[in-house]
Amino acid sequence: MLRGRIFYRGEFVEAGIEVEEGKIRRVGKLVDGRKVKGVILPAGIDVHVHLRDFEEKHKETIETGTEAALHGGICLVVDQPNTKPVVDSEDIYFRRMEVAKKKAFVDYTLNFALTNSNCDEIDIIVEKIRRKYYLPAIGEVFIQHNNEDLQIGYETLRKVVSELQSLITLHAEDPEFVKPGFPNFRFRSREAEIRAVEKALKISSFHFCHISTKDAAEMIMESDSTFEVTPHHLLFSTEEYARLGDAVNVNPPLRSRDEVEWLLRNFHRADVLASDHAPHTPEDKKAGAPGFPGVETMYPIFVFLATRGVVSFRDLVEKIAANPAKIFGFRDYGEIEVGKFANLAVFELKNVEEINADKLHSKCGWTPYESFKAIFPKEVYLRGTEALECGERLGRVIETDNPV
Repeated sequence: MLRGRIFYRGEFVEAGIEVEEGKIRRVGKLVDGRKVKGVILPAGIDVHVHLRDFEEKHKETIETGTEAALHGGICLVVDQPNTKPVVDSEDIYFRRMEVAKKKAFVDYTLNFALTNSNCDEIDIIVEKIRRKYYLPAIGEVFIQHNNEDLQIGYETLRKVVSELQSLITLHAEDPEFVKPGFPNFRFRSREAEIRAVEKALKISSFHFCHISTKDAAEMIMESDSTFEVTPHHLLFSTEEYARLGDAVNVNPPLRSRDEVEWLLRNFHRADVLASDHAPHTPEDKKAGAPGFPGVETMYPIFVFLATRGVVSFRDLVEKIAANPAKIFGFRDYGEIEVGKFANLAVFELKNVEEINADKLHSKCGWTPYESFKAIFPKEVYLRGTEALECGERLGRVIETDNPV
């Protein structure tokens, strides 16, 4: 099918990829195929997106969010359940999955919410969901949230862990160290994350979302848990307030320049790179809404950084494809390897461009990465079928059902 510089088993090799029924049948130097310019990487997996829809269609929909993902070289997203209404019952879960089946441009999966309202019956609900769909995780579970039903106490968390054999993803900020105020980095202490991680690790192993502090990262590294980092916590510090102004809020908040530089230097020690794509309109951001869009820009920014040696291609592919597949149980994803889905992204490394919100596809209409340098994929293949050519979407090439 394709031939070129393929990232295969940790290095670039000149080889071809043969595909049969959506999966990779052969990879080798003697395999022929259409010659492509650039490098062929595994398409990414974004395990942390908020695609809104339902009552927040004005911000983003599953359709617009997955189109943005496709243009960013992502083949699979894990949507979060803190929508309006919250995905806290099997009926709402099934309803959302039906929307995705008709509207998604890439493979779509959905986490399930743990709330104080459903915690006593969550094992029963989860079993009903699993009869029909692959459930990636319970979460993101909020240790701190403005919604009392979504803010989960440590004892409730301990109870659920003992009852469920499920991956649980945590938003680790302790309420004791979170106060209202703008900009939020002055009121949401780094201690909030550190204390929440410390307490959670005494309960069980988790996958920690968007870790933003050195101390929390090091604690998790010494445990059996895993954690993700985001582009904004690796690239933005509190100094961005001068540039972003009203748009600066994100939870957990931006940290000091020293913290950011440490996280980027230690990117190789993180488990996952995830966008925490949280699309709000410019009007929402002016009112202080926390979150940044990023599903379309994450892979392209980091491909550019890899060409400059800021991160390695080996680490990037591991964090954006291989590890997400392993941690979340997506068995046919994550690598260019025989037996895996032929999910591929072709990047022409000389095609560096500046990010422009007008060219992006999220419905929210803005980006905190305006003018950042990036290399967007010129071709994307989903299960061997070309879905993006010369940066243009070709149409819906898969009817998304639960892909695992």
